[in-house]
Amino acid sequence: MTVNPFTSITTLPLEFVALLDTLLKDTTINSPEIVALNFRDPSHSAENGGYHPVEIHVDSKGNILCITDFSFVVIPPFVELGVELDWSFENEYFRQFDNMYDLECGRGLLGLYLANFTAYYKSGVYQVEITAL
Repeated sequence: MTVNPFTSITTLPLEFVALLDTLLKDTTINSPEIVALNFRDPSHSAENGGYHPVEIHVDSKGNILCITDFSFVVIPPFVELGVELDWSFENEYFRQFDNMYDLECGRGLLGLYLANFTAYYKSGVYQVEITAL
């Protein structure tokens, strides 16, 4: 599977697309309808911080359906992971915490976010799990 760099609002950074292509090329999942790539910093916690977990869904045609960034919400000890940022290309919305916007509103932040995410991945902070949905 090769990731499509084009979305309804922008062309994704080639370095980010190449990262996903490499991960998907190495997967042993056979012909999934949708693949979830989960990026986790094992040291991330509500007390100590760390790199936010990220989940990316890709369909069988290589289209990115969504990119979701999670963060801890609420005050300790009552913490849970919640959606902080979510670009849903499939449903055409951008979400920041509980605020929903037209997908176009998230365009400017997406480029910066993906550049940072790619740099974090390259620095080795994430463990990656790929599953079929």
